[in-house]
Amino acid sequence: MEGTLAEVSHDDEQLANLIARRDRSDQAWEKARAACGRLYSRHAPRLLAFLAGRVNPSDVEDIHQAIWQRVWERWPRGFEGGHFRGWLYQIARHLAIDQGRKKRPQLLGESEPCDPHKGEPEETLHEEERMAALRRCLEQLGPDEAAVVRARLAGESYEEIAARLGLEVERAYRLFHQAKERLQACVQRVLG
Repeated sequence: MEGTLAEVSHDDEQLANLIARRDRSDQAWEKARAACGRLYSRHAPRLLAFLAGRVNPSDVEDIHQAIWQRVWERWPRGFEGGHFRGWLYQIARHLAIDQGRKKRPQLLGESEPCDPHKGEPEETLHEEERMAALRRCLEQLGPDEAAVVRARLAGESYEEIAARLGLEVERAYRLFHQAKERLQACVQRVLG
C-alpha cells in the first residue's frame, strides 16, 4: 500500500490486514497501531452501546478495554479476514458472558439479598436455607478443592485452573468432580 495511513482511505478489511501483517520493524508497528486506532475510532461508540445493554454499567469500560486488548493480541492468528466487526462483536459477546459467569454470587457461596416481591415466603426461606447449607459445605472442602470449584464456577477452564494452581489438568478435573459429589452429599445431609 502506497502512502501513509492518513493519506489513504481504508475499509475495515484493509486496516485489519495492515495489523495482521505487522512484524518487528518500527514502520510496520506504527502502521499497525495507526490502523488499530482508526478501527477503534470507527467501532468503539457502537461497541460501548452494545456492552451497555449486556453488562453491569460499572463493568462496561473494563470489558471494552479488555476487548481491544484481546483484539490486538489475537490479531495475527485470530482474524482470518472477512468481516472485522463480526469478529469484534464475537470477542465482545464472549467477554460479556465470561463476566456474567464471574458475577454469579449465588454459586460462589454468597447469598443475594432477599427480594420480598419474589416468590412466596416459604420459597425464599427454603432458598436461604439451601444457600446457608452450601456455604457450610464449601467450608468443609480442602483448599485445592475449594479453589478449583470457585474457579470453575467463575468460568475458568481446567487448563487455566491447572496452570494457576500448579496442578495437572487431569488432577484439576478430578478435584472438581470429587468436590461436586461431596458438596451434593453434604447439602443433602445438612438439609436432611
